[in-house]
Amino acid sequence: MTSTASDLDAHNRLARQQALAALGTAAVFESATVSFTSRGRAVILGPEHRIRQVAAALDSGFSTCGILTQAMPEHITPEIEAAAELVPELSVLQVPVRSLSGYLGHFDVRVHHDGKDTALAPLVFKQPHCDLVIDLNDEPRITAELPPAGYLHAGSHESAERVAERAAELVGEFDKPRYARVNAAVCAHSANGKTGCTRCLDACPADAIRSVAGRIEIDSHLCHGAGGCATSCPTGAIHYDYPEGAVVQSRLERLLSGFLAAGGHAPRLLLHDAAAGEAWVDGQLDQLEGCWLPLQLEEIGAAGPDLWLQALARGAAEVVLVVGAATETTRRDLERELSVARPILEALGTGHAISLVAGHEQLADWRPAAARPLPALSGRTGGKSKRELISDATAHLYRNSGLPVADLQVAMPAHAPFGAVDIRVADCTLCNACVSACPTRALGSGKDRPLLSFVEERCVQCGLCVQSCPEKVLSLAPRYQLDPALRSRPVTLKEEAPFECIRCGKPFATQSMIRNMQARLAGHHMFAGTAAERLKMCADCRIVDMATSDQDAGLVGLGEAIRPGSPERSSH
Repeated sequence: MTSTASDLDAHNRLARQQALAALGTAAVFESATVSFTSRGRAVILGPEHRIRQVAAALDSGFSTCGILTQAMPEHITPEIEAAAELVPELSVLQVPVRSLSGYLGHFDVRVHHDGKDTALAPLVFKQPHCDLVIDLNDEPRITAELPPAGYLHAGSHESAERVAERAAELVGEFDKPRYARVNAAVCAHSANGKTGCTRCLDACPADAIRSVAGRIEIDSHLCHGAGGCATSCPTGAIHYDYPEGAVVQSRLERLLSGFLAAGGHAPRLLLHDAAAGEAWVDGQLDQLEGCWLPLQLEEIGAAGPDLWLQALARGAAEVVLVVGAATETTRRDLERELSVARPILEALGTGHAISLVAGHEQLADWRPAAARPLPALSGRTGGKSKRELISDATAHLYRNSGLPVADLQVAMPAHAPFGAVDIRVADCTLCNACVSACPTRALGSGKDRPLLSFVEERCVQCGLCVQSCPEKVLSLAPRYQLDPALRSRPVTLKEEAPFECIRCGKPFATQSMIRNMQARLAGHHMFAGTAAERLKMCADCRIVDMATSDQDAGLVGLGEAIRPGSPERSSH
């Protein structure tokens, strides 16, 4: 390091010390909790010798039942022979296990018994549920990366005594935080029986999220708080509450503003989780240059593009996430989100960067991003939504990037939650099915005349509009519009004059809808000859016209079947 570089690093170290001291330690988060009660009713799955060994090691407070789900080894050892004499009173069943679900104190094990699938717990324990499942099979029956509390998988390498110790720790009453919740009002998962966004379902390593009757539900007993659901959610419908995103955002703002106010230069934000990173930061932070600013999260998976981009807009030269302790699913989802953020930064051309590293040891020889110094975004964000935080950050970076004010569209990967909706204008009838399906109000209709409008800022590319369109004229166009004015400006995708009833003059349909009906119903006997003019009448006038026609008087009751909004029904 040159003398100048040494002086700069010393100055940064002092600024870091002051900023971290002012920030203080993260508060103990208060959140709603979920409770578990376990009385030691355990089902043990596996080969018989292992079942008996573990049952023998469990203390007297357990009630146990074994189910043979794996054959014993072909080579019978003296140890296996001895196990046959253990716990002679133990019930060991040889029945097929049909399903296994639940969590600590609430497991449902269903077996095939007397010719039907039956819940095991009422048969064996005279209780509705089992408390624990001890799985001694070579391959686990529950394959979630983060299995439910109360499910213990122990391979042949783990001693029966150690398995028993682990099981003993799961008897009693327990509480854990409710990590996340869903705001169904802004969820983009489904509408009108169509499925749109499934990002949270794909992101959960604990299989704690399900779609029930078109609504996203989180089973808080299964949730481990990995945070990927909130990071992947494009609308902010899933809130991560341990802590709330606003708390983390506030600490970020205070950390960066404090460092810069103390004279620090080109800070680099180091995001780490509480489990793996806290001890390392406490003992090893001084080994890193003074520009590195650590920010602790409960789970690294809960840090998404809103936090990353806000950090860059508020003065950070780069953001680095330590992901070594994260699950494979969480790392995959962070990479997925990174593939969306990186094209934006590359298009801005300011040199700012976001990276993932497996461990802190990779930081020792880190080559810092050559980011151009920019004015830092100031002010508190308050309770802004995830989309607003991203938009504010990219708008600030864009305005200070030196790029011309223009229509600058950045190509995005297909999974990106940003983009436009393309329309085949000639074939759109302005039926507004897409408007009613849009969960974010990105699509809108006209108040006084038929039109379809679009606001790109609001579009999350969920695809519900595409699936809901009866004419199949819509398609998604993933991209990011750098100009915030263009991003937030409503644009008209299609507009036309309303069609007025030829009898009463009342507007009742669109021009294109009438043309569509005429094409579909050409040759229909109810609209043959002069009766074809009925398609140009509103529903009331159409009924009157049929009632006054000698030929069609008996068909008056069919008037409702040929309303302009439902031409398909009138063709039956």
